[in-house]
Amino acid sequence: MKTNAKSFIPFAAIATILLISYILQKVPKTYGSDDSINVYQKFQSGQPIQYLVIGDSIGRGSGAENPNLTWFKQLENKMNDANDIPLHGDYVVQSGSTAFEGLFKLSQRRKHDHKDLIFFVFGENDRKYMNVDDFTMTYEALMRKAKRLHPNAELFTITESSLKYEEFASAIGLLSKHYGATNVDMRPIFKNSGYTEKQLTKDLVHPNGLGYKLYADAIYERFLDNIKQEKAVAGLPTKLHARSGFELSEIDHYEKMSGFRPMGGYFTSSEKGSVIQYTFKGSMLGVKLLRSPDGGEVNVWIDGNEITTLNTWWPFARERYLFVTNGLRPGSHTVRFEVTGRTKAMDLTGIPYVRIVSIITD
Repeated sequence: MKTNAKSFIPFAAIATILLISYILQKVPKTYGSDDSINVYQKFQSGQPIQYLVIGDSIGRGSGAENPNLTWFKQLENKMNDANDIPLHGDYVVQSGSTAFEGLFKLSQRRKHDHKDLIFFVFGENDRKYMNVDDFTMTYEALMRKAKRLHPNAELFTITESSLKYEEFASAIGLLSKHYGATNVDMRPIFKNSGYTEKQLTKDLVHPNGLGYKLYADAIYERFLDNIKQEKAVAGLPTKLHARSGFELSEIDHYEKMSGFRPMGGYFTSSEKGSVIQYTFKGSMLGVKLLRSPDGGEVNVWIDGNEITTLNTWWPFARERYLFVTNGLRPGSHTVRFEVTGRTKAMDLTGIPYVRIVSIITD
């Protein structure tokens, strides 16, 4: 018996269409499903949201009793449970980090997937390394860099609950207003929570799970309020700080070295008086080095003037990008790093080491 080909072909086509439709209905929401709309539109249409955290130890959730109690995981759970919106995070974070380090690490990333929402979490460490003018300039440069990489992203700036320096908090608020970013100031929220600082933190600085719940709740409430107010996402207006348009670059070739030796990817020395020297052109200077349990101190001289002493001790080994100074005159400069032979570690019985990779400048 012959098969009727003419009647079989339409039936096969219809079956194929029905099968494809069924599969598409079963495909789960995927991250970055539509990059042409902003985070508030994605929320209202039930699409997943991609976010990025650029920050310090509070940015990475240090102090939480377990990973699910960090502020961003609690925010993810809140969004998912209350609104069926998946959040997927990416992190440029480091304990002890400053906005300078955040800017350099963001600049060094090879891949920049689409982000709908970006959080900036800095201030507490910055005030230890720089004045408020340097902080304002660097924080703004970081915001501008993030916005250029992710033009459609909304920006949230977090004023950390532990920040006691009002001028730094004011700088974050001023920049947030200028760029149309949402500033969440956690200081009054902690103060008015009914809990003591000890109840909300692990060590009077880093929030615990309860403290991070306040962070997540405050961010969530501000996010919903932005939707009600039909807020536009943050923009990229003219610079507020005249010198915030800089980019950072790395210089790894030294001019002079004495006592340092190449070892494990670092120029390393434990000998007091050892020197490594670089030349550069720029108004800002940072250094790329290793902080470690056996880290020692190093003096920094620029153009023959002693600028500061850097501490390379850290409870675990981490490569860091430390701010040194800003506001240098135009033209060529010489920086010299000199090992002191001292350490900040109270329990170090061995010899302290200094390990330097390169310098960072604008």
